[in-house]
Amino acid sequence: MASAVSPAHPMVRISRVAGRYLLFDIDDVMYLRRNYNICSVFVGTIPQNPQQNVFMGLPLELMPEEAQVLVEKNAAYIADDSTFHPARLAAFDEPSRRAYVESLKNQGKRMQMAVIESNSRNIIKSQGKSKKNKRQKGSEGSSTTDIDGGGGDDDADSSTRLFDPAPIPQQPAKSPEDIEGYILTPTTSSFLLPSSSNPAIQPSVPVDVPVSYPLFAHLHDKGYYMMPGLRFGCDYNVYPGDPLRFHSHFVAVHFGWDEEITMMDLVGGGRLGTTVKKGYLFGGAITDGSSLEENGNAQVRSRDEEVEQPRLSTKSVAPPVRTFCLEWAGM
Repeated sequence: MASAVSPAHPMVRISRVAGRYLLFDIDDVMYLRRNYNICSVFVGTIPQNPQQNVFMGLPLELMPEEAQVLVEKNAAYIADDSTFHPARLAAFDEPSRRAYVESLKNQGKRMQMAVIESNSRNIIKSQGKSKKNKRQKGSEGSSTTDIDGGGGDDDADSSTRLFDPAPIPQQPAKSPEDIEGYILTPTTSSFLLPSSSNPAIQPSVPVDVPVSYPLFAHLHDKGYYMMPGLRFGCDYNVYPGDPLRFHSHFVAVHFGWDEEITMMDLVGGGRLGTTVKKGYLFGGAITDGSSLEENGNAQVRSRDEEVEQPRLSTKSVAPPVRTFCLEWAGM
């Protein structure tokens, strides 16, 4: 469940790239998961295995609803990278540029030194294995000669000499000054970020949230974790705790307050939810100016309140929302 929010943690920077909201810092990913029930989906490929789409890595792509709720709770701000990067690069002075280039060269030298040391260890290891194999072959050849009563020694020696690898010349170890270093492509642009984490330096850009945002914010305020619901034909998959520890309890669908809900939607959603062992949860924001009390919800306690579902310790940002849950009993 959500733990207490650390007041010392700086505001998280969310990068907006081509209309997508991305997190590139693993520390920010862990912080939001622990304190704000934000899981979302990894969309980056792993460098060692880029041609697969099962085990993904950074960056983490947030749903627009998640980005908006973090902004409203003052936990994050959103920066438009298409305008941020050119502006910051143009503001760099010459000493800062030189320092950054020098840091890249030093990283390249350290990487090349590490590769050289690794190759040297592999060569020594392979030489040790070849010597061990030679000793084993020699012992096997001597035992065969003793059994056969001699002969064949010259042939064995010549065959051994014929297939012996050429000796590997030992190269003198290079000093760090003699190494040119690899040319690195930076994987992050953290050097462009201002030293202060005050979002006033880079104001947050608006988020294009879908119409289902009130339902998301309502469930998020209740302490639930949510994941994209496309897999089950809904808006959100709703979990009572971290998805790594719990199965989802609800498939959530948003409806407008005045939107007509057909019986086919209720029956189909209820049957679908029951088939995948979940409840079919639907709801929407109250937009006719009435309150929950006026709509007869003052004395009704929701299921999460009855079981004391832990809520986030941050402020509530959700508008008034009515929710209902269906479970199909005729399967």
